[in-house]
Amino acid sequence: MKRIFDATPVPMVLSRPDGSFEYVNKAMLNLLGYSKSEIYQTDIIISHPDNFEANKTIREHLRNDPYSSVVIEKKYLHKSGKTIEGLLTLTAEPDEEGAIKRMIAQVVDLTEQKKTDASLLMFKTLLDSSSDAIYVIDSKSSYIIECNQPGYLTLGYQRDEVVGKLKVSDINPKMARKGAWKKLTNELKESKSMLFERKSIHKDGTSFPVEVNLSYIQFDSQSYVLAVVRDIRQRKAAEKLIWQQANYDHLTGLPNRRLVSDRIQQAIHKADLNSSYITLLYLDLDRFKEVNDTFGHAKGDQLLIDVANRLNLAVKQTDTVARLGGDEFTLILTDLDNTGKVNKAAVETLANQVLYSLSQPFKLDNEQVYISASIGIAFYPNDVSNSDDLFKAADQAMYAAKAKGKNCFQYFSASMQEEAVARALLVKELHRAIEEKEFSLEYQPIVELKTGKICKAEALIRWQHPQKGLVSPNAFIPMAEDTGLICEIGDWVFKEVAQQVATWRIKLDPNFQLNINTSPIQYLESNSFLGNWMTYLNEYKVPGEALTVEITERILMDSHSSISRKLVNFQSLGIDVALDDFGMGYSSLSYIKKFDIDYLKIDRSFVKNVTTSINDKVLCEAMIVMAHKLGIKVVAEGIETEEQRRCLKDIGCDYGQGFLFSRPVGVEAFEQKMIQSHLDAIKLSNG
Repeated sequence: MKRIFDATPVPMVLSRPDGSFEYVNKAMLNLLGYSKSEIYQTDIIISHPDNFEANKTIREHLRNDPYSSVVIEKKYLHKSGKTIEGLLTLTAEPDEEGAIKRMIAQVVDLTEQKKTDASLLMFKTLLDSSSDAIYVIDSKSSYIIECNQPGYLTLGYQRDEVVGKLKVSDINPKMARKGAWKKLTNELKESKSMLFERKSIHKDGTSFPVEVNLSYIQFDSQSYVLAVVRDIRQRKAAEKLIWQQANYDHLTGLPNRRLVSDRIQQAIHKADLNSSYITLLYLDLDRFKEVNDTFGHAKGDQLLIDVANRLNLAVKQTDTVARLGGDEFTLILTDLDNTGKVNKAAVETLANQVLYSLSQPFKLDNEQVYISASIGIAFYPNDVSNSDDLFKAADQAMYAAKAKGKNCFQYFSASMQEEAVARALLVKELHRAIEEKEFSLEYQPIVELKTGKICKAEALIRWQHPQKGLVSPNAFIPMAEDTGLICEIGDWVFKEVAQQVATWRIKLDPNFQLNINTSPIQYLESNSFLGNWMTYLNEYKVPGEALTVEITERILMDSHSSISRKLVNFQSLGIDVALDDFGMGYSSLSYIKKFDIDYLKIDRSFVKNVTTSINDKVLCEAMIVMAHKLGIKVVAEGIETEEQRRCLKDIGCDYGQGFLFSRPVGVEAFEQKMIQSHLDAIKLSNG
């Protein structure tokens, strides 16, 4: 028997009833790592401490049925201490009297199998833990022959409802078409892998988007398709949200500039194919800034939402309403052809409907607000040849509508384009003029009417263009204001004036004062100029009272808090404030008390007729009396005749300015005039 034991490759042991070894074959010695001389020592322990339950089962079996074999898993200890997983088959051999003579044990090494089982379990756990559904599909029948847990849960099934039961066509109806699966597998066999998106069908019949990654697998003569399917509902929702945010205005829900540009491109393509027309209405709200400043941005946003709703009601479903940003909207009309021509009657009807709709009161909580709109209209292909130019053309027409008086519409014309090009060139040249120091100042005297002395002057900017010659301020100041360059130009003017008045206070008159014109844009957009101006005053050692800043009624009427703050800051430096063109507006009187005004400058339109119109004379006198009652001095602008000077002097006007005294002149000419005025005043007083 021992020879048989040694010949078998299966580890075997003969043991006595007391558990001691009678014989251990070579395979068992190899399994446990012992030599023949070591294994029979009484202190050798090969049973693992974890075998308590297994040993208990064996003892019970031998007690109840000793001569039938018991098969059980047990752990053994290798000589090195490592654990050996084994499958024990134990059989008792009886002696002649029927008692147990010996035990025959056979052990199958399960260590590698256990490792494999553990690996398979881990692999299955990993597959089931995957967020992707994984399927093994028979390449011929298209049946699903294996899947992980997400593979059936994502579809709403139990595992036994999927494996061997469902075909690919059950979750992808497109594969139910004749030859569709075979065509797919043939293509997959060539390419080895595919990646695409499709819809999967849930058990309840609903569909959801998935990303599918297919691989072709060959095992001997059998082939399979491995499908890794990812549920991309969240990704699609995120993509949709990103697309929505990128293409729609978050406040009104209207298409934004990006999307409307795309739609115009599509409309142009369609118009080219059909020889039709596109009408673009570019709309800007009038007085929207006042709503924001008066009632706050929340009310302003509410107004924009209401405007969007009214515009949507005004157009057809085939038309597009978009918000470009701020208070600018566009309407794209693609169905207003009339026998091959632009239907201007329909366009004008719609434009008037929009103007009327937006002129109706807006209810903002407890506030009732009125606004209007200016609309520019351009046509493709009549006016322009591409989408970018269509926007520009309608925009230019809109600005023309604003210039016309607002609350109206204007068609684009070629002259508008010429004006736009001229404006763009002017802006470019203004930038260069600042860099090349092409600006200069002239000074127009302001005369004390009682004495005839020049005691003040207004600094006026001039632009000496290298090609065009002298450019009028009326031609470039509005453009400088539109572009914000007025802040940089105004800063330069202040520095020049501070330097000049410092010189004249030493050279001509220690009390001399210069006036500087300021723009509303400087108060709203320039945050640093006051600090710069203080630096210039300190640099040239000029006291604040040497300067007067001239402001317009438009500045006083603006409710922006920074304006009043900056005016107060001027006066804290000692700088006087003069209200220019007084009498031309309708709100000045209510603001004179609010702001500490030092001078009123009566507009030249009243001065012109002061000697010929009793009404203008009365108005001038009333302004002067009112100003004096408030402690304000008065300057009359535009005095051209001796009669005007005498009349204004007689009714109490303090100062005069105009061509009677002098046109604006350069530094040297001004100094001569000032010296002469002082000499004349001395002669007059001595005379």
